Amino acid sequence: MPRVVRFEQTGPIKIDPATLPLDESGRPKPIFICACGISSRFPFCDASHKACRDELPGVLYRYDPATKSAESLGPDTPPA
Repeated sequence: MPRVVRFEQTGPIKIDPATLPLDESGRPKPIFICACGISSRFPFCDASHKACRDELPGVLYRYDPATKSAESLGPDTPPA
């Protein structure tokens, strides 16, 4: 299901493995990268994708960044 995502950064986001938290055995904990585009902690996942569960195939959505509520923009028509 497609959704409109607004990015304001103009460069890459560095993920430095040296800054990642470690588990009890000293190994880096797994990290999850956002793939839905609505995480408040982008590029990291914050479970905001749960708001996308009810999206219908072929419909374009826009999400309010504060409330994570979806607005249907109608049928998805990819650019020609």
